Amino acid sequence: MMRSRVIVVLTAVLIGPWGGDASAQLPATSDPSKIRITPQTSSDRLERPGFIVIRPGGRPPSLAVRQPEPATPTLPKQSTELTNSGLAVPPPSDKLPPDVIFDYWFVASVAGQRIGYVHWSGKKVKKEDRELWIGVKYQNFTVSRFGQTVNQWGEESTVEAPTGEVFITGMRQGIGKDQMLILNGTVEGNMLKIQGDGVAKGASDTPWPGGVVGCVREPMLFQQHKQLRIGESFDYLTYVGVVNRVVKMTATLEDEETHTLWAKEPARQLLRYVTKMEPVANFRLPPATTWVDAETREPLKMEFDFPGFGGRVTFLRTTQEAATLPVTRPLELFNVQSIRLDREIPGIHKARRVVYKVTAATDDDPTTLFSSDKRQEIKNYDRQTHSFELHIRERRGPVKDAIAQPVPGPEFTASNYFINWDNDAVKRHVVQATQHLPATATAWTKAVAIEKWVNENMKAFEFSQAMATADHVAKTLSGDCTEYAMLAAAMCRAVDIPSRTVLGLVYAPAKDGKPYLAYHMWLEVFAEGQWLPLDPTLALGGVGPGHVKIADHSWHEEKTLAPLLPVLRVLSAKPSVRVLQVEP
Repeated sequence: MMRSRVIVVLTAVLIGPWGGDASAQLPATSDPSKIRITPQTSSDRLERPGFIVIRPGGRPPSLAVRQPEPATPTLPKQSTELTNSGLAVPPPSDKLPPDVIFDYWFVASVAGQRIGYVHWSGKKVKKEDRELWIGVKYQNFTVSRFGQTVNQWGEESTVEAPTGEVFITGMRQGIGKDQMLILNGTVEGNMLKIQGDGVAKGASDTPWPGGVVGCVREPMLFQQHKQLRIGESFDYLTYVGVVNRVVKMTATLEDEETHTLWAKEPARQLLRYVTKMEPVANFRLPPATTWVDAETREPLKMEFDFPGFGGRVTFLRTTQEAATLPVTRPLELFNVQSIRLDREIPGIHKARRVVYKVTAATDDDPTTLFSSDKRQEIKNYDRQTHSFELHIRERRGPVKDAIAQPVPGPEFTASNYFINWDNDAVKRHVVQATQHLPATATAWTKAVAIEKWVNENMKAFEFSQAMATADHVAKTLSGDCTEYAMLAAAMCRAVDIPSRTVLGLVYAPAKDGKPYLAYHMWLEVFAEGQWLPLDPTLALGGVGPGHVKIADHSWHEEKTLAPLLPVLRVLSAKPSVRVLQVEP
């Protein structure tokens, strides 16, 4: 379950099993580098002798669709609230078909409230008398954003040898309405070569050290290390597709316990492990606690704290029927993903400056949680309380006589996977946005016109999307702040204005008088020698001190959701924020 935590936390900020029988001609070789995982509609150039083609079973006929919807069994209507009596005991593994290594279904919940399920399976397949193992970990959550139901899903898979060697990795992640991110890789020596058409084309390769554990072998590690005593640990390497990195995990056996997991079932002897992930940049996942059966060493339950879902996320083994029951009362993410302020700031978006007091007692270096630049400064850090002052000024256009900043590199004007401007839809919108400007219009004037056009032409906020690409947004003209920012950044690049997206927080009023700082995305453009902010969700020609910047990114050569990690770090730090001073 350790790998699932990364999918969980990334889809929280964003908003079926593989078939064993491959539908391809028998290959002339069993060279691992020539094994391919591919959807049914992939290019025929992979459908040639010499290649093993393994396709997912029951997948949709096109990549331009939502994730496969699992078959929902017909069961009596049950409450969204989870109780032991509402969950069935999972079937014993020794009753599985011979080609199934394991088939785990977990119901996912937060504080007893159902949010979805995880399906983790391992299966054997035969190719030319050679046995391969296929492992898939699939997550499907249903939550709510501002009252709109959002389905969040992700899937990671591997093709492995029975000895544990990984040949192929696969990742699919829902990123927008009818759009998914797909990243497939083939292990070649000490590198994972990302290959394929469409999304995977041109993605960055990543180092692949020896001994990386795949989806099938991962749950077997508890059995393989059954000689551990309480207090002892084992390390292993795992590939996390959603950030395209190999990371090290450390699992420590902390205790042996007795628990009743399902009603009317006797208590079981369980071993409790705590797993910690090494940092990725300056981000580290919260530790996860896993309970495994003391006899079979199979995982039965996992928990970890995650503020992005408002508390402790629990995965509990059960049957497929119980795990896939529909979520009838989705968890509202806004309530748990925002930071409460102590008082209102009327007219904040037109104010000149605000000083906030930030305290993040659980973070090792809280002064690096937020960006520090010409608009935003960190002052008076107190090491004892892990608190500091955050001084934020408005910025509405170029500052006269300001010292010119370094000219941005080509990555801030290039078309990439997420900010892709080199297409007819984006270019057409740019023409519409700037057609009434004089030929002498400056880069800043064009950028403000684009900000205004996006604001006026995007449909009312639609929160069912997660991280749609700019070309997709240009066609639908719908989405939330991420889609507004991606489209505006792409349109600016289409007229040679360097741009980057900004992740941060924005002031959001509340009915009870205590407003929030809510997670938000806007953009910055480079004009007149300065990086300048714009927010097309407001279209004010700049931003005020109600915008708190966490990080920025060009998305250059990025085919994963790794740029979102700084937000996850702030979520995990659980900062408190007070208003110290307001300068109207």
